Amino acid sequence: MKAVTGLGWGALILTLILAPLLAVDLILIYLLEDTPFRILSTLAMLGCFYLLSTILSFFVDGLTGALRSFGHVNVPRLLDTILHGIVSGISLYVVLTFFPSIDLSTFTVMAILFVHLFSASLWLNREHSKEDAPLELDSIDQQIVHLLRTETTVSCVERIQEEYPDLPKRDVLKRVKKISQSTEVTEPFHGR
Repeated sequence: MKAVTGLGWGALILTLILAPLLAVDLILIYLLEDTPFRILSTLAMLGCFYLLSTILSFFVDGLTGALRSFGHVNVPRLLDTILHGIVSGISLYVVLTFFPSIDLSTFTVMAILFVHLFSASLWLNREHSKEDAPLELDSIDQQIVHLLRTETTVSCVERIQEEYPDLPKRDVLKRVKKISQSTEVTEPFHGR
């Protein structure tokens, strides 16, 4: 019974998140279509469209995430946005075939897809900005940053290992590598 309650809360939260998008789509259909439409069947069609689009978007996000992590390929934001636009287009086409009573003009379909493409772009930019946020540094990491400004990477690893003998060398190496790649720390110039 608790699972049903959890699913109910999840559906309610998803509905609240998608309510502005649903309102925009309904306004677009109302303004761009000349013929009157049934509100319940249109809401059902839009609900199915959102559900199918969300499910397919999870697969697209998983695919681009796998490319990023396993293939070490940097998938550009534009490609992410285009893939989500294609997913929205396919989802809307499939859903409209199951709702033959709803006959939307090509212009209305394009307007709905544009709104979804714009919202997907905003969402993806928000997600990418989270990834680009600076990492939280603990005291050891702060010390590594400070040492990397004056010492080489090798001597930084040695000094951290001397001060923290309980910390495994592998962890120290990972930290130094991660910090040296993520910050604008350059190794000092040592003349010959």
